[in-house]
Amino acid sequence: MPVRGGDRRAVLVTTVLVLGVFAGALSLLSWDRANQVAGVVSAVVGVAALGVGVCALLAPSGSTSVQVSRTGRATATGGGDANTGVVASSSAGAVSVGETGDARADGGSANTGYRRQE
Repeated sequence: MPVRGGDRRAVLVTTVLVLGVFAGALSLLSWDRANQVAGVVSAVVGVAALGVGVCALLAPSGSTSVQVSRTGRATATGGGDANTGVVASSSAGAVSVGETGDARADGGSANTGYRRQE
């Protein structure tokens, strides 16, 4: 799921608040104790960040983007399909089609734009 602008702002504000509380808590400890706590916290945060990164890499993409432009000419005879645009499933995400060539079909179908495939 993509992160929206408002969600990013909330994550940033929460991160700054957590860092402020953490820095305040460390300032109340002695240097030796603060060093120990900071070391443990940084190790835990590092492992968590690695896990989030690996999960993001392994997660399937929520949507894709298809762009088609400046295509050539297509001709189909005998009931075939001529396509100079794009045929994609409804989960294709954003589809942009422009400056496509001529598509002609004799007894078949012709597509110069976007056709949704079920």
